[in-house]
Amino acid sequence: MSGHVAQDAFARGLTPRSRVRSSRRHHRAVRASSSPSSSASSSREVGRDDAAGDDDDGVALTRFDGGARASTSDVSEDTDASESRAMRSLRGAVHRRAVLASVVLASGVGDGAWLGERRASASAGPDYALPGPYRVRALPQLEHTCSKCFPMCVGLSCLSRIRVFVPKADVEPDALFPVLGKKTPATTRTSASEALRYASEPPYPVAIITPGFLIDGESYSSIARRLCSWGYVVVMYTKTESVAGGTLDDEVSAAILGDLISWVDSDVTIGPYANPDQVYLIGHSRGGKISMLQALRDERVKAIALLDPVDNTVYAPLGPGFPSALAAMKANPARVPPLLVVGGVYGGECAPSGSNYAEFFAASPRGVAAKGHDAWGFSCGAGHFDFIDEATFVQKVICPDGSMDPSVTRDLCAALVVAHGERVLRPDESSDAETLERTLGSLRSQFTDRGVAFDSVHKLK
Repeated sequence: MSGHVAQDAFARGLTPRSRVRSSRRHHRAVRASSSPSSSASSSREVGRDDAAGDDDDGVALTRFDGGARASTSDVSEDTDASESRAMRSLRGAVHRRAVLASVVLASGVGDGAWLGERRASASAGPDYALPGPYRVRALPQLEHTCSKCFPMCVGLSCLSRIRVFVPKADVEPDALFPVLGKKTPATTRTSASEALRYASEPPYPVAIITPGFLIDGESYSSIARRLCSWGYVVVMYTKTESVAGGTLDDEVSAAILGDLISWVDSDVTIGPYANPDQVYLIGHSRGGKISMLQALRDERVKAIALLDPVDNTVYAPLGPGFPSALAAMKANPARVPPLLVVGGVYGGECAPSGSNYAEFFAASPRGVAAKGHDAWGFSCGAGHFDFIDEATFVQKVICPDGSMDPSVTRDLCAALVVAHGERVLRPDESSDAETLERTLGSLRSQFTDRGVAFDSVHKLK
């Protein structure tokens, strides 16, 4: 089917009034895609981020050609007050489909070959290397004080600043007219479009991202948005710490993390969306160690991902308040949740050998103790601070740079974090090996499109 025929096919599904609107949006999309200011880092999710709780569109068409990105965000129009909520959702979904076709045509792939390849790839299963089917809703910044942590911490040292992303599913037109006699599967998903059609209702699994030492929690927003777009309530938090005003030890930090899991369930804003018994912990650097310490003692934690984790070092030696997570893993292998480890080979003194990602993977359980999901482990040509959205000047001075572009490192982590969470918390018919190979294949294709070598990514054994 030619590009013009495809565009007409989308247009025929619209009313004359909405066709005009789609045409206007098409021209705006063409202007935006040709403008130098429309380029963005591939690690950043497209959409608005408003403290009042505006939505971002999780379904995005992404082309990796030097960073150019086109999104189907912000395509819904105001409707008359007499229209029902369902009809507004229907119109918004139809509009997004039309704009999606227009953006594809404007990108120079109007012959439909690119779409055909994507459909063929999606038919094998969800592509976790791309944004998921849910829209990302950013809630206003919250605060929480760990009252249970007293007297381990007192006053402001128990306070955490919190940012939460909540998934939102749009209504697909096809979902409004199901085939008679056919049950709609709530959990089976074969592609991003099918996932949106059968998008599940809340509560959703809870993912909590624990930052590294003195790193702001929102430094992991790109990974958080990707995870939320696949149907997770994602919590990022920043503890009240400073070099001048005092820091918290690992035991107190783990207690704060455990209290946050309980708080998510009790908070009136987040509680209705979250399933506190399906918890996914993600931690970077020292946050990886803290996540593991809490996971070993908390049955609510069902999966864990460690990004360049660090155990005890000369800066935080083994002692009171600073136990070894590696030793705890080896002593209690049956308590370790299904594990993902991604590490950078350029950790330097920030993630020294003998205390870094390779040791965490080596300590992961095997066989029966792995709870049906053997650990996934990867190394890549990243520096220690390439895992965050934007490193500060001081961080770049302290730790060596990696050989990969930091945005590539974050894209790799985002895809693997989603794939790992899905294989454990919401498995489909695919085996773990199939899920992993599908994800790595998509990443390899994206890296090639961007002119980035994939040979620096290695699977740990």
